[in-house]
Formats: sequence, C-alpha cells, structure tokens
Amino acid sequence: MAGLQGVMGHAFQFQMAPDGGSHMHDNLDWSIALEAIPQIGTFTSFETHKGDEDIDDLWAYKGEARDAVRQSLARGLPVLVWQPMSREQQADKNHPGHTAYCWGLVVGYDEADEEYTIRHPFVQQTYTVRYDSIGHSDGHEWFHLKIWEGDSAAPAEEIHREALRHAVEFAKGTRFSDENWIRADGRQVRPYGFAAYETWHEALDAPDVEVHHSVYHTRMLRDRRQAAAAYMRELVDILPAAAGPLEAAAAHYDRELEAVGPLFALFDAAAHAGRPMEGSERAELQRLISVALEADRAAVAQIEVALAQLQAQ
Repeated sequence: MAGLQGVMGHAFQFQMAPDGGSHMHDNLDWSIALEAIPQIGTFTSFETHKGDEDIDDLWAYKGEARDAVRQSLARGLPVLVWQPMSREQQADKNHPGHTAYCWGLVVGYDEADEEYTIRHPFVQQTYTVRYDSIGHSDGHEWFHLKIWEGDSAAPAEEIHREALRHAVEFAKGTRFSDENWIRADGRQVRPYGFAAYETWHEALDAPDVEVHHSVYHTRMLRDRRQAAAAYMRELVDILPAAAGPLEAAAAHYDRELEAVGPLFALFDAAAHAGRPMEGSERAELQRLISVALEADRAAVAQIEVALAQLQAQ
C-alpha cells in the first residue's frame, strides 16, 4: 500500500481549508491520480458521462461492462469503480453505500440479483448495488469502471523517479493549479503542500476555531506521512544510488509523525469535550504544526537531493 500511495501521490498530498474547516482530502481520488494509473498498469476502461454522444445504448453498455467485470472476478481480480452507489442509496443515510463517494472496488457479483459486491474505503462493511444502478449519483453522471489487464511497460525506476518529482511538486503547491484553486489575491483556495500547514497555523488564531474537522485533518496527515516514510524505505532498494537521502527523508517523516501524534491527541480531546480551545492550547497546536512543517520541508529537501543524485548517474 505504501508503494501504491507513493506512486499515486496520496502519500505526499495534504490540503487545508482557509478556516481549518471541512475538507474531504479526496481530490486525488477523482482527478490527478488518474494520471498515474497508466504508469501502474494497463486497464480496459468502460467510461461515459451525461451528454456523451458516443454511447447509443447506456444500458447495453453497462451490460458489456458487467460481463467484463465478471470475467475479471473469475480471474481473481477486483475492478475499480467510480462512486458505486445508486441514487436511492445516496439518498438513504441509513444505507452503508450512502458514503461510497469517489473510487471503490467491485469484489463480487451475485448472479441471481445481478448485484455487484462493493468494498469501499469510506464504508466499514461490504454492500451490494445493482450493476445498472451506478453512474447516476454525481452531477456528471459519470459511469466508469477500470479492469486490470497487466503490468505497465514503463521501467519501474522511472515510475518511482516520477513519483519523487511529484512529491516535490505537491509540497511546493505546483502539482495542480487552475481557476478552481486560485483566489483573486493569488493564494490557493484550499492550499496544499507547505502552504496547507501555514494555513492551518493561521486558522488557529481564531478564538472559536472549529476543532472537529481538525481531528480528521490530523488523521489524514498521519496516515499519509506514515505511507511516505514507508515508501522512502521501499525505494532504498529500488533506487540504491540515492539510498542516503531516501533514508534521511524517511527519518524526517518519522520526526513529523512524532509531532502529529500529540497534535491529534489535543484536537481529539477538545472535540470530545465540546468546548472552545484555550489560548495556551492553540499555541501548543501551532507549535506542533510548525514542527511538522519543518520536518516535512526537511524530508522534501532530501527528496530533491535524491533526485539530483539519480540525475547524475
């Protein structure tokens, strides 16, 4: 998983709302991570959306996709599926599929009821949805299945070098930018990379700062930097010419995690107490965020050293 998260970019991404409030950290799942999929392997895709004139009969097309999914499952391979929920499941807050946004996996198929069995990172249990009910629950009515066919032809070393280059771009806020990300003053709408830590730090100046969402943000940061540290250590054997800086980067991510642990504990305690943050607590949270940022900067600096050493080979 660490290697997958490293190549896809999740290990290095972190983003923040200007007030430290609600943000789902899911932008990689529905947009930019798709760029990395061809590097990981080759896939057969079934894809259409509202207004697509290339598909004459959507229901027949979904039947073709179902048959291909069944063949993949017979080979023991689950299938990537976009937002595997029906409109009814989306509207029913008591149904487990209600939270199955972004990408999930088809892991089984029931012949009698013609239902996919779904495993999803936002859902704690497997659930079922009819094969022809998906593809209607977002504004674009995006129907999208990806079926694994084989390994990528790209050299493994180049795939990982590209992941390291992307890690630097994530940190510096240059991996993606468009009109949805930039405010009139030139700052990012939801800053990511180093700017996310700075934005989080600023948000804690407010006496009534919302801490409930920061519990989630801290958990996401912890999970992603754990993956980053593990990925750096995996790369030591894959890219031995840069073993030194890769090991150093992993150590800096470990140091970042040492700050993230108490950061989570403080946010979690305040959220459970249901009270405003005291000034001394906000100061300590800001200190821990600064420590995490400094460690993150140090890790990325070592990644840049690793890339320079690989370039010099």
